[in-house]
Amino acid sequence: MEQMDVIDAQGQVVGRASRQEVYGQKLPHRIVHVMVEHEGKVFLQRRSLQMKFMPGHLCTSAGGHVDAGEAPLEAAQRELREELGLDSPLSLVAEFVFDDGHHRRIFLYRTRLDGAMRFSEREVGGGLFLAPEELGRLRDEPCHPQLLPCLEQMFPLSGGGARP
Repeated sequence: MEQMDVIDAQGQVVGRASRQEVYGQKLPHRIVHVMVEHEGKVFLQRRSLQMKFMPGHLCTSAGGHVDAGEAPLEAAQRELREELGLDSPLSLVAEFVFDDGHHRRIFLYRTRLDGAMRFSEREVGGGLFLAPEELGRLRDEPCHPQLLPCLEQMFPLSGGGARP
């Protein structure tokens, strides 16, 4: 059973719980997102239609939960390998709180595309590269709720493609 660290308001680990408990009880936890950049554009992943949560929605290049005992950087590297088949150096863009009634601390990383992506068929249904000035196109797309806040951290002057 997948275990995740439960955190306090300051982001310190205070316990562990199963994924089911974390979501059932809305326990605060950590999430990682990675943005892959290439030639001035960022890759946005389209979640596979096989995914239980938000199938077909656009999301960051790669992302997921931080497992119990795992450092956020390790989780980001793992997710990048699992979802896109990339093993690239990552740099931290931001650490921020996303709270839609369920507190999550997001660690956002960036990397440059340095090889061919190999999508996980189970998780990734494709994607697209967008330049910061093209992010307004996201208004017409189904998006994961953490995508726009991540884009706002990456491209603060563009508004992250915020919806009107």
